[in-house]
Amino acid sequence: MSMASTNKMPGDVVGSRMSLLGLVLQTTAMTVATLGVYSFWARTRARRWIWSSLRLGNAPFEYVGRPLEKLMGFVIAAVIVALYLALVVMVLVFASLNLFRTELPGMLAAIVLIAPVFWLAKYRGLRYLMNHTRWRGISFSMDSGAGGYVLRAILWSLATVLSAGILMPFRTYQLWKYRAERIWYGDDRFEMQVSMNELYGPFIPVLIGFYGTAASIAAAVTGYWSSFFGFLVFPPVLFFAWVNWRVASFRILASGLRFGGKVRLRVEPKTLTVIGIHLLGWILQGMLLGLLVFIIGTTFGFFSAGALEQLDLEALEDVSPYVIALVALITYLGFFLLRGALKLAMITFPVIAHTLETLVVSNPLEINNIERGEKSHMADADGFANLFDMGSGI
Repeated sequence: MSMASTNKMPGDVVGSRMSLLGLVLQTTAMTVATLGVYSFWARTRARRWIWSSLRLGNAPFEYVGRPLEKLMGFVIAAVIVALYLALVVMVLVFASLNLFRTELPGMLAAIVLIAPVFWLAKYRGLRYLMNHTRWRGISFSMDSGAGGYVLRAILWSLATVLSAGILMPFRTYQLWKYRAERIWYGDDRFEMQVSMNELYGPFIPVLIGFYGTAASIAAAVTGYWSSFFGFLVFPPVLFFAWVNWRVASFRILASGLRFGGKVRLRVEPKTLTVIGIHLLGWILQGMLLGLLVFIIGTTFGFFSAGALEQLDLEALEDVSPYVIALVALITYLGFFLLRGALKLAMITFPVIAHTLETLVVSNPLEINNIERGEKSHMADADGFANLFDMGSGI
């Protein structure tokens, strides 16, 4: 569909979850075989497949990131985070032992201080994706600003906690706005034109569920039997309301994005569809993982009669600890990498596909006026995002 023939440009998805599943199973096997080294190439191949399957106005997106950038970024991030945690934990534990005669407060404070690193990883991961994404031959880019994002995330998170959750929509709006208005398509910057007040409508049920659940817990602690009914009602309300809030807030904020002067976005993901995708994905993941365990167990005779009696535990004492460590590492990598691969194919990609299929771009003719912007590049890639394994920002 040409932009000249319509004033609307719809999103579309080509490619199926089964095709993606075949790719990620192959790359997962290679990652396990290389003890994790191939993960940077696997991540790149998965992103290129997903980007090329997402289309806007029949034009596919293009991912141009490189595996070696991810490897270098991961090493840099690992060193920085290791030094940060070592110094912070050492100082806090030392202070805790001197002040409270126990290391527990210091350890809890150290865990809290990991949050800024997580927010840093979130911003830098998104920036790397933007700086390595193209559409119609024009690159997206994102300004630096991770420090400002971390500072705002800390302040608004504290304000949200002190307000007992009431300022959560304000926090979400401010962080979204900070990220969105630092993204460029070519030489044009995105703008966010939406009222923060629109976020409070879908958030009110979250507050009801949260306060109801908290009151039920308080009643249970004080011995009121009526708290039982509260546990039957408010936690399910909180769960559904929170999922609906996540979907609704994304819909409101993403639909408020503008660029190129008059180009507007509208996206309409459905809460029940998102929940259905997750439920089906979890079921399929469980079935596939269970089938894999059954096949491995049957192949090695773990499920045969008398298998436990035939197991010689004394013989294991003669096995080299290096062999045991290698087997444990391969098992760990195999399980968690496979689970991540299944999640990407069965949940993440279907949610992305559902969202893009509801996307409509208004006034697309204005996009023709956008020119190539100044090339932006992140040589150290999204190492912090890889380190925290946040879906690599997908």
